Amino acid sequence: MKSKKISVIIPCYNGGKFIRQNAEKINDYLANNFLDYEIIIVNDGSIDKTSQIVESRGVRCLSHLVNLGKGAAMKTGCDYAFRNLGAAAVVIMDGDDQHDPEDIVKFDQALKAGNEIVLGVRSLDAKMPLARVLGNKSMSILINLIFGRYLADIPSGFKAMTKKAYGILKWHSSGYEVETEIAVRIAKSRLSCKEVPISTVYHDKDYGFNLLDAWRILIKIPYWIWR
Repeated sequence: MKSKKISVIIPCYNGGKFIRQNAEKINDYLANNFLDYEIIIVNDGSIDKTSQIVESRGVRCLSHLVNLGKGAAMKTGCDYAFRNLGAAAVVIMDGDDQHDPEDIVKFDQALKAGNEIVLGVRSLDAKMPLARVLGNKSMSILINLIFGRYLADIPSGFKAMTKKAYGILKWHSSGYEVETEIAVRIAKSRLSCKEVPISTVYHDKDYGFNLLDAWRILIKIPYWIWR
């Protein structure tokens, strides 16, 4: 990857509780480590003060008039970064302050090493409910059985991709199933992909997906295979 210009995309819906500290932590880390990144927060039709908070911090904010879903917000951010800012790659992070900005360096190093896709992998330990662990692992095993490519943490929202990878992976899902669609598209592709360990701070118990979520997503996989 010749260009260092990278955008950090943060999809956010009603994230006023965390978005200020999240944006400040990421911005401080990037500045202190001399990384040529720009933060783009995509306000996905929030009805709280997300957009005002973001704009008051001088961070670039793109807003949907109505809530379209995480997948749509991710696509809005990526399209803007690649088309309008000339970004060479994007790093995507969740907007609820669960991701540690210090892990960005792992994505930066993996991109500079020539990987087209970098996926953050959380530790599936005792902090995550058993139903979530089983849901996460069952989807990983299923993708591996179908495509012969094992991806350790499919629901993880911390990932990076180059412009080339985005053109190949460009998804259709608008909701949270987007992470699984991206995994399917990665598994189908021949793009170079590296997984890196990440830290995660859980503010609530709604992370990963359980077995019921996995079965709901399962019926969509044939559609993604042929798209």
